[in-house]
Amino acid sequence: MKLTDEQQAIIARRPTQTIKVSAFAGCAKTSTLERYARAWPMPSLYLAFNRSIADEARGRFPPCCETRTAHSFAYRALDIRRRGNVVPKLRQEHLRPYEQHLDGVAGMTDGQVRTAVIRTIENFAMDAGAVFKPEHCTAKTEGQRLEVRRMAAAVTGEMLRFEEHQHAITHDLYLKRFELYHRIDGPYKYLLLDESQDLSPVLISIVEKANLPTIVVGDPWQSIYRFRGAVDAMDAFDAPELPLTQSWRFGPEIARLANFVLRHSSRPPRSKIKGNPARATTVSRYTGRVRPGRGTAILARTNARLFDSLVNIDRAFHLVGGLADLTRQLLSAHALWKGRLDDVLDPGVQRFSSWRALDHAAEIGDGEARRLRDIILKHGDRLPSLLQRLKGHHKDDEAEAELVVSTAHRSKGREWEVVYVLDDFENPGEFVKRRQADPNKTEEMDQEVNLLYVALSRAVRELHLAPDLFAALA
Repeated sequence: MKLTDEQQAIIARRPTQTIKVSAFAGCAKTSTLERYARAWPMPSLYLAFNRSIADEARGRFPPCCETRTAHSFAYRALDIRRRGNVVPKLRQEHLRPYEQHLDGVAGMTDGQVRTAVIRTIENFAMDAGAVFKPEHCTAKTEGQRLEVRRMAAAVTGEMLRFEEHQHAITHDLYLKRFELYHRIDGPYKYLLLDESQDLSPVLISIVEKANLPTIVVGDPWQSIYRFRGAVDAMDAFDAPELPLTQSWRFGPEIARLANFVLRHSSRPPRSKIKGNPARATTVSRYTGRVRPGRGTAILARTNARLFDSLVNIDRAFHLVGGLADLTRQLLSAHALWKGRLDDVLDPGVQRFSSWRALDHAAEIGDGEARRLRDIILKHGDRLPSLLQRLKGHHKDDEAEAELVVSTAHRSKGREWEVVYVLDDFENPGEFVKRRQADPNKTEEMDQEVNLLYVALSRAVRELHLAPDLFAALA
């Protein structure tokens, strides 16, 4: 591939100081880093956002560049393979070895206390430093938050001494242990940090502690995980910034839509995305009919909207990320409807103390609450069996499916030949109105702008937009 002038300017920078590369969707970020590693063939470390990106890079980068995720680096450094019981997420039963640290809290059930302790531990593990901060706990009252943080700190202290026990730990907990007590060492002369627009503070801390020149690459307008505590590493590093604006994924028509959407951000980009002139990408109004086939994806903003699109499906499909999150959210909403608060396990549903609270949120404009309410009221006690039926059609291997479905959040880093964008995305003009009405909503509305941009920029050949969105954008 012939390098653009922008790529050449990046590769010409010697790896003696940190630089930032602001790259739009489809602008060959990883390819540029690969060419950089080949241009400067000295021991280096490429850190990827997730395992699939790291695995892909491993087959492309030169031998002098080690490609890993931060988790895999910590896994090896701490020799985690020698212990068992590493779990994806903490569950309430994992707290049983620490009962001596758990007490009752006024106004909370035992299940709510344990759920709050787990959530606080998770938030602490994602953050930088050794302090449990007030924002790590989301219990309702100050007194409850203080008690939960105290318990979470005691439990975490024992969990992090995992050489002394065989109790369950998560991947995020051993990464936290690495951040607190270790640093990246070895022969590396510089780091390559990919997809840096949505990194947790703990990852940024690990990179900063390495004290190595770093090529920080990301798309600030694909930052969509602030609600999980992620931050934009592009802001975290004080360094010269260079652009990548030529997208090779889609043609000029989608580039035009993406530029239009990003103008609605409170911090619009200084540069514009340039579409691939050799690629004709069509944008059309979604009529409600999908042509299934390999390379076809349906994107929605929320799990609830995806369920609406899937409830009557009779063909093999693949849900990016699996069915677990969707099932947990809907069964939690069903449990809330039934008044079984201890069975409400989904964080998005746990923000409602009762079904009445969810119903009120739906009435005053919370779109996700409205969709959850409508699903529960429509399907009622048939919901568990409907979810079981979906499980029968779901394929874990995307290659075996006739159709891919995904939330926009899960679609980041992916592309498909044909993409259908459903109707739970709003006109970006609405985000501007809300931001102007309440400046405290600026970050939230910018995240919505970014999420719409991510959804639009997944298509290679065809993009089909829900009618209202098509009218607003096209």
